[in-house]
Amino acid sequence: TDDSGQGAGTLVVGWGSTYGPITAAVRRVRGAGERIAQAHLRHLNPFPRNLGEVLARYDKVIVPEMNLGQLATLLRAKYLVDARSHTQVSGMPFKAEQLAEVFKEAIND
Repeated sequence: TDDSGQGAGTLVVGWGSTYGPITAAVRRVRGAGERIAQAHLRHLNPFPRNLGEVLARYDKVIVPEMNLGQLATLLRAKYLVDARSHTQVSGMPFKAEQLAEVFKEAIND
């Protein structure tokens, strides 16, 4: 798990096919001057050994998922973090512009 975005209070956690749109959205948000970090999981079982430590460094954790929010539920249960789920079940991929707005709202919430 690699989280970049020094001094960020918000972490976006993704996995699988969400990598491209999340990365593009995080770039947009950083380009707008906001501090935000990103971590992309390659394996969900077992979770990366340092995931708990990484999650604990952030005030806000956002989990965009192409399902009903199962990863956010697992993160909440295992690490007791307030992982905010952003789900989409339309069968269409996330759009970077849409995710960037979601991330900005979460940062300023």
